[in-house]
Parts: sequence; structure tokens; C-alpha cells
Amino acid sequence: MAGMWITRLGIKGHEVNNQAKGEVLPGQTILRREIWSSLPDDVLDRVIARLPLQYLIRMQSVCKKWKIKLRTSSFIRLCEAESETAPAEWFLTFGQQKVGTVCFAYDVQLSKWYSLPLGFLPFDLNTKAPLAAADGLICLGAGWNATARGVMPTKLIICNPLSRFWRDVPSPPQLDPATSLVSVAGLVVDRFAGTYKLIVIGEVRREDSSSSREYKVLVAYIFDSVSQDWKSYEAELDPLDSFTSFLASHFRTLVGHSIRAVLCSAVCEGVLYCLTARPYQLHAFNVVNEEWNRLKISLPAEISGPSLVARPGHLFLVGAYRHNQHDKSNNIGIWELDEDTRRWNVVDILLEAMCSGRRSPPKSPPRSFRRDDNDDVILFVKWATRFLAYNVSKKSWVWLPPCVPTAPGAAPVSQPYHNGYVFTPSLLLP
Repeated sequence: MAGMWITRLGIKGHEVNNQAKGEVLPGQTILRREIWSSLPDDVLDRVIARLPLQYLIRMQSVCKKWKIKLRTSSFIRLCEAESETAPAEWFLTFGQQKVGTVCFAYDVQLSKWYSLPLGFLPFDLNTKAPLAAADGLICLGAGWNATARGVMPTKLIICNPLSRFWRDVPSPPQLDPATSLVSVAGLVVDRFAGTYKLIVIGEVRREDSSSSREYKVLVAYIFDSVSQDWKSYEAELDPLDSFTSFLASHFRTLVGHSIRAVLCSAVCEGVLYCLTARPYQLHAFNVVNEEWNRLKISLPAEISGPSLVARPGHLFLVGAYRHNQHDKSNNIGIWELDEDTRRWNVVDILLEAMCSGRRSPPKSPPRSFRRDDNDDVILFVKWATRFLAYNVSKKSWVWLPPCVPTAPGAAPVSQPYHNGYVFTPSLLLP
């Protein structure tokens, strides 16, 4: 049976005919079924774990045993440990087809787009659905309801778009829709342990019983995949700080109105950074230490519609670069935080005139990749209906190819409408 599985997974041996029996051509590999079928299961698992990810995904259709194996956390950890290639880096965005919401993935190494339909999910997804993504997992919102404070999802879904495994996560029991406003989400994933934490950030209005004074509290709700429950952590907000709802931030991202209240976040080394609306304030929640920290760092005066991008050891800020409040140009500015001086230093500026006459401003938060071969950092910025890639070390801008289905005769798709996320494809279970 093991030999048959190996063949169906695409590792095909060559039959030796009678005329050339015993002879092996240069570069030819012969896999004998009788040898593979006699291998112990643990040895066979280690061999299979070294296969490229696309072959591991195909294992689901081989037999019931392999489909179950793909749901085994021990085998998934083995795949992570035995992999001989660096994890691929993808950039995700989303669009709409007749079948519903579709996830589009841009492979950085191959400069190629993939289409990942989400029709396997038994939920109606809309343009507000994507909330967070990290290391093979996506968080989606469903069942959006209008409340007194804004629009919030009634159901949270964690899924792996490659393996098509998913689960729904109960809403935080501490969350009261009448007084709370959930604004941003983030995922922190431990690939080797196969665990994750979902962080949902919101603003809660409270009333001081002694003075009848209303005050605002910043709350981080954390769902732990191990304990399967929620915890909440609070920090009092400055009276001027304000968060926008999911609807407001997505609406401004979609239509490109004057971007003055776009909330954004970035997760870096177990810390979730988020910006409140104007006046912009940078907050950080340390998932490991479970504590809030308000970073008293002024944002550049020239920035409009700021967005955060995090990578190990670096925090970037990207937005429209304008010389003054009367400047209506749509230049793109990139800043990097200097932790020693606690100042934002300009990395580069892309003038609007250099964008081939495209007049729409960058309308969504960029995301970053680190290229291990030369330590390059690639930032992705949405400009109108296209994406730009910026190489930090080379200081170069490149247009990505259009995000369209590659299959002949595929149904037409709307232009990508969402921010986009850094994504490392994997077999991780939600």
C-alpha cells in the first residue's frame, strides 16, 4: 500500500524492461514498490514530510488514512521540522466571484498569483470578512450586525485556505455590543508547536459610578488555541483617542476617501502594534507578557493615512506624503522607527508623477516580506486597483502583475478590495 501511495503522490518509479534489466540510465531514479511497502510507518512519515507542500495537500485525496494523518498535529510538526526548503512567502488579497469570496495569493519567489476559493466555508462572506492572517491561517468575520457603536462580526472563523480545514471561534463572552467597539484583529502563530493566539482589539466605554464620568478603555481579547478560551486585558485610553469600527476602516480603505481614520495594526515578535484614529497614537500589546504599552512617539507631520508594517527588529510606517495640510498630492512615503532616538526616519518617497498617471492614493496598509537570500525586505502597497512592491535595501519600486484568475474560461472577478496580508503557506490546523 505504501508504494501505491507514493506513486499517487507523484513520486513515480521507472519500470525496468527486460532489454535494459539491471541497467540504470544516468540521472534516473528507480523506486521499487516492494521496498517502499516494507518501510516502517515512522520512516515513511519522515520521507513524506520532505515533500513540497502541494504534494502534501494532494495526500488528502489518496486515502482516508492520509486524510486523517493531515489532521494529526504530530505529523504537521514533523513536516515543519523535516522541510528542506525555506518557507514560501505569499501576499494575500481578496476579491469576489460568482462563487463568493476568493483569496488571491502572490508568490514572491515565483512572481505568480494563485486563486484560493473559500467556497468550502459554510458562511456568507462579504468585503468585510478578512480580519487577520499569519503563517498559513486566516481569520474571517461573518454575520455582521449593526450595533449602537458600529458594525461588528457575530462569528469569527479561523481557516487554512490550502488544506481547507476550518473552525469557528466563539465571540469573547466579555464583549458587550452595546458598549464595545471591536476594531482590529491579529494572529500570533507558533508554527512548530502548531498553536496560535487570536487577538481582538476593541474600545469599551465605561462609566465611573462615583463621578458619573464616562471613560474609554482599550481592551485586548485573546483566544488561545490550547486552552480554548478567551482572556481580556485592559488599558485606559486618552480621552482624545478614538477607534473606528470595522465598517469605517474597510469603507475608507475601499473607496479612498480622505484617509483620516484608518485603523491599522501589525504583529511583530509577539507584539501587536495598533494606531488609534486622529490624533494618531501608537499602542502595543505584548502577547507574551500580556500587558499594554502606550508608545509616546510622535508620527511624522507629513504623513496622511498612516499604516504600520512590522518585521523582526523593524517597524515601518507607510502613508501618503504631503508637505502641508493643503497639499493634495498622493505621494507615498515610507518611514522606519529608530528605537534609540524614538523618531521616524524617512526611508523613501514615491512621487505621484512616477506612477504612470494613476491618480488614486495608496488605499490599504502595506505588508512586508523578508527575503532570506539577501536579507531584503519587500513592502506591498495598494495603489488604485494595482499593487506595488518596494525593496527596502535596493530602494526600488515594481508593479505587480494584475491580480486576475489564470485558468482559461474562469469567471470574471472584481478587483482586489482588501488590504492584503503576509502569509506563509503551511499545513497548520486552525
